Amino acid sequence: MLHSLPEGPMDHFARVWQSLGPDRLDGIDEIYHPEMVFIDPSGELHGRDRFKAHLEALYRDVIECTFALGLPLGGPQHWAQPWVMTLAHPKLNGGQPFQVEGISELRIRDGLIIRHRDYFDLGQMLYEQVPVLGVATRWLKERLAP
Repeated sequence: MLHSLPEGPMDHFARVWQSLGPDRLDGIDEIYHPEMVFIDPSGELHGRDRFKAHLEALYRDVIECTFALGLPLGGPQHWAQPWVMTLAHPKLNGGQPFQVEGISELRIRDGLIIRHRDYFDLGQMLYEQVPVLGVATRWLKERLAP
C-alpha cells in the first residue's frame, strides 16, 4: 500500500490559498496561528479572527479572485511565496479581471503561520483600476520609471 508524505506548511499554505473563496475561508483556521500578524501595504492586523474577518470583507463584492503561486523560496519555517492574483471587482477596472503580482513572507510557530507579510504594488491593485486616478497613477509611474 502506498502512503503519502505528510503535507508540510508550504504545501498546506498553497493548497488553502488556491482554494479560498467567499464561502471557503475555513482553511484559514488550519494554517494560521491564533496570535498571527498580517501586514500588507494597506495596514496591519493582529489575530487570526481579525484576519479572517478582513478576508470576508474583501471577498464580499468580489466577482473573481484567484492566486497562481510560483515556486516558494526558503524553508518550511520561513519562506517567501511569489504569487499572481487575478481579481475582478465591480468597482475596479470596469469589473473586468486584472492581475497583481506580489510575494508573501511567511513565518511558522508551533506548526502554524504566525507572521504573514504581503508585498505588492497597491497602486497597481487599486489606484490604476479607478478611472480618473488610474490615468494619473499610470502617467506618474511612466514619468518616474528609469
